[in-house]
Amino acid sequence: MKWLKRLRLINWHYFQDETLEFGPQTLISGRNSAGKSTIIDAMQVLFVANQRQIRFNSAAHDDAKRSLVSYLRGKIGSDDQKFVRDGDFTTYILSEFYDEPKKERFVVGVVMDVFRDNNVDEEYFILAGVGIDDLDLIHPSGQKGQLRNREQFRRWCGGLKGRVNFERNKGAYQEAFLTRVGHVSKRFVSIFTKALSFRPIQDVREFVYDYVLDKKALQLDVMRENFEIHERYRRELDDLLKRKNQLEKIVAQFENYAKLRDTVDTQEYVIRRLQHAQQAESLENVDCEIAQLREDIDRLEADLRLNGAQLAEAQDRVPVAYRNWQEHGVHKKEQELKEEIRKTNQEIREKSQLLEAMKGFLRRERALLEDLAQWEGDEHWQWAPEGDERERLREAIDLLASLPPQSSREAEAQEEAFRDVGLFLSDLHSRFTKALGRIEDRLKALDGERDELKRQINDLEKKKQRVYEKEVLNLKALLEERLRGRSPVWIFCEEMEIDERDEEWRNAVEGYLNTQRFDLLVRPEVFAEALSIYEREKRRHAVEGVGLVDTGKEARFRGSAQAGSLAMVLKTDNPIIQARIDHLLGRVMQAENEQDLRRHAVAVTRSCMSYHNLVARQIPEKRYAVPYIGARAILRQLEIKRQELAQLEERRTALAKRKAAVEGWTRNLAERASRYAQMAPDLTLPAVIAALEQHREDKQGELARLDKSEVERLKDEYDFWRKRQDELTDEGRKLDSHKTVKDNRLKECLGEQYVLQNRVREAEEHWRAWNLAYPAELLPRAEERWREAERSGQATATKLSNLITNQKGNANKRDQEFQTLRDFRKDYNKEYNYNADVEGRDNREYQPLLTEIASVDIPAYQTKLQEALAQSEEEFKSHFIFKMREAIHSAKREFGELNHALRHFPFSEDHYRFEIKASERYKRFYDVIMDPNVGERGSLFDLDQEDKAAALHELFERLIRGDIGDQEEFTDYRRYLDFDIAVESRGNRYMFSQVLREKSGGETQTPFYITILASFYQLYGSNKTMRLVVFDEAFNKMDEERIQTSLRLIKRLNLQLIAAVPDEKMQHMAPEVTTTLIVHRDGYTCFVDLIDKAEASGVVEGLGGGSERNRPSEERVEGNGEGEAPVFDSKPQKVRREAQSGKQQVPAQDTLFALEKV
Repeated sequence: MKWLKRLRLINWHYFQDETLEFGPQTLISGRNSAGKSTIIDAMQVLFVANQRQIRFNSAAHDDAKRSLVSYLRGKIGSDDQKFVRDGDFTTYILSEFYDEPKKERFVVGVVMDVFRDNNVDEEYFILAGVGIDDLDLIHPSGQKGQLRNREQFRRWCGGLKGRVNFERNKGAYQEAFLTRVGHVSKRFVSIFTKALSFRPIQDVREFVYDYVLDKKALQLDVMRENFEIHERYRRELDDLLKRKNQLEKIVAQFENYAKLRDTVDTQEYVIRRLQHAQQAESLENVDCEIAQLREDIDRLEADLRLNGAQLAEAQDRVPVAYRNWQEHGVHKKEQELKEEIRKTNQEIREKSQLLEAMKGFLRRERALLEDLAQWEGDEHWQWAPEGDERERLREAIDLLASLPPQSSREAEAQEEAFRDVGLFLSDLHSRFTKALGRIEDRLKALDGERDELKRQINDLEKKKQRVYEKEVLNLKALLEERLRGRSPVWIFCEEMEIDERDEEWRNAVEGYLNTQRFDLLVRPEVFAEALSIYEREKRRHAVEGVGLVDTGKEARFRGSAQAGSLAMVLKTDNPIIQARIDHLLGRVMQAENEQDLRRHAVAVTRSCMSYHNLVARQIPEKRYAVPYIGARAILRQLEIKRQELAQLEERRTALAKRKAAVEGWTRNLAERASRYAQMAPDLTLPAVIAALEQHREDKQGELARLDKSEVERLKDEYDFWRKRQDELTDEGRKLDSHKTVKDNRLKECLGEQYVLQNRVREAEEHWRAWNLAYPAELLPRAEERWREAERSGQATATKLSNLITNQKGNANKRDQEFQTLRDFRKDYNKEYNYNADVEGRDNREYQPLLTEIASVDIPAYQTKLQEALAQSEEEFKSHFIFKMREAIHSAKREFGELNHALRHFPFSEDHYRFEIKASERYKRFYDVIMDPNVGERGSLFDLDQEDKAAALHELFERLIRGDIGDQEEFTDYRRYLDFDIAVESRGNRYMFSQVLREKSGGETQTPFYITILASFYQLYGSNKTMRLVVFDEAFNKMDEERIQTSLRLIKRLNLQLIAAVPDEKMQHMAPEVTTTLIVHRDGYTCFVDLIDKAEASGVVEGLGGGSERNRPSEERVEGNGEGEAPVFDSKPQKVRREAQSGKQQVPAQDTLFALEKV
């Protein structure tokens, strides 16, 4: 047998250089984070090597937090320092084994050079015939204690006498290691790592997956490749048929399109010929119209010549007749009289308009003055007491009522009086203007008062600011600015309150204090400075008259108020204010009535009657009408100010009405002196108008007496020739206009003739160009359509319109059919990546494809399909079914061997046995896989039983066409089995899965340890192998009895135990083992103490353990692994830290290759 004796860790996590001694049963204990798992993980690196199989710190299940680099550098994780070791260094993990049959030692180890960039250069080695102490790890020519790096150590080992084996390939190293420790099976790696990563059993299947049966990969590549060949042939056949169908659709659609295309093209031929015929007809019509226009123009020119001669005669006669008529004497006299009458009529109209305007003014003025006479005036404008203005106004009204006079004499007499009325009214206007100015000034003053009241009301409502004289506020602001926060500036009335029960004394307090309410107070220590500021700034800031209290001297009055004085009415929390209250009101007594006043030297009643110096005096109401003391004073002030504002608004409204009245009189009486003076001359208008009417009557009589018979004859002659001249002129204009229209039309027709000649030629060219633009085979069909059109009795324009409409309909249908064709082509091109023009008007790029596909041998494709499917079935049968059947049989054999081992060592009174059977979920697949008849003859799916054939089909489809999850599920042989653990205890038998949820943690751990131990027992099948079993956080859920039973079982199996255990379990375990190691940690340094049993008992008692129990004698288990007890040192198992002082100490390295020779 081969036993692990020692383990040395150099530069591994927090272990700088530490050697551990192992016995047959070794416990590694210590507090949490002391480094127990660090030792176990070092053994994983050494014995497993492959990091993909290593589970660092597996007991804590946080392998993501540990890595090889973090172990090598000694990860700290603080902000100041992340690792214990920086730079380049070398790490050694060394183990020493003892080979009993050969009586020799050998070393298994790994050396790792770690570089600054965290790259690790590692090499594993096995050294025969040496122990750990025989190895010289220190470079002799380097710095003191400088470790040899990997290359240097390998060269040094070349001088050893025994066999030296260095391996950089981890797979080769695993094989070499397992061979050296007794030709142990490769299952060691799996069992070793599983033993370290135990979790309490929550599910039997999961436990079996993790710790018993390994996953076996089944390769489906060949089967999938064969099936893909089958699928490719099937897809090609489907694609072939699909392409044929699509090409047939394209060809059929092209035929529909071509038929409509040819129809539209032949219609285009007929349309072009009809357009040529239409233009020829239009040209013929224009030629006829030109001939007719030329005849009409010749006739109109002859009529114009005759009209010109007749017009010349009339033009000669008109002036002669007009001169004879105008130069006759009677005619001249008639014209003179008519002009005189016209002018007289014009003057009468003008004078009458002026007279009516004057009458309207007189009526309006009289009504205005009558209204003025009834106006009584007001305090701003009064009738003058002297001169009797109202009497003068009445005389003016009477004068206006008598106007206008009818004779010129009366007009001259009243003109001066009329002017005087204007002057009188102008004087009244001047007085009204002055009164209006006074009213406006008063309104502005009221507006100012209203704005101030509103501002005060706003301050009272929002700022809760009382209304003070500006001097008070100016001085307060000045002191606050200059004192700069060293003292508040108080207004006396704001800092005290009147008790609600004493509200009836408010008027007495307010009136007695009077202006002292507004005195300013500051703290005593700044009063002198405040007084100096007051003195310096009193003129410039207009703060005269404000009281500034000497609070320092006044402080002596605080508390001096007499009982029953007015000071008792007021309350304050400010001692400075309280001193002021006591000073001013502390001797002013409250008197019940006026007679009670005489009982005191100074007193006052509720009705504000005061008594002082033997004099009684009523305090004026204006002193206390507006309250200032306390918060309620603000409400009262607000009420007063609102009342004042309402009264002011009433006064202003009344004054505004008075202003409107005065403003009206001012406006109505404006400019009266000038207006009356301007209208005074018009008083003679009635007499002037009468004289003009008499003159007109005289001239009309003279006109009636004239003889006008000869004049009328001459006038008739003139009218005849003038009318004749106008008629001939109009006739000439009409003839000339008609000729102009004809000339213009002739020009237009000549232009149209030229255009139509070109159009006829172009239409003919366009018609004949059809032969070049379209296929020649269409011409006979086009000519036949033209003959049909010629035979129609309709007009050319009608035929052309109908044909164009019909062609448009056919063209739309053609385009729709072509769009469908284009879509078919696009779909085909896109699906088959065919690069053909989808806009082609012929089908030459698609027709050959259909011809080619029609020649394909489809039965040959179907034969290929059958052959590919047969190959897939054969692979399914020969690989998957047989390999899956073999894996299931192997699992059953493995459980059989495991159960055989379990029968040899019961756990206390419990016997454990694994039971394996077909999975209920996958039963139908299991039955097919395990059926020996499946695959023996014929097709794999030609089974007699329909259910098995269906199961095979489903399984085949899931493996071939299923997603990744289905493939992983159905290629795992363990899925087809159900597992459970049968437990027999004292004649009773139950299944572990049935009571799993009810069991304690220790009971769920027991099957794990039993199984792992059985696995190791099977693994170490001869007495030439090692016997190592390593557990991390071992037995942490077990009670004392189960722990002791487990440890005794390990001894009976002759296994070497190394177990990292929680310190609280030592009291149960230390008495059962041969060696106890205690791991300590001091900061970022770990070290190990080896203690003997006596000392271990003390440690146990220190940890709370009890006395050692009586233990039954140990028995060996018959069978594999039996032999003599392992040979260990006979010295007591007690080693202090100083015992290792003779060993070469390894300091921290600064650089890895400082001593490497080039």
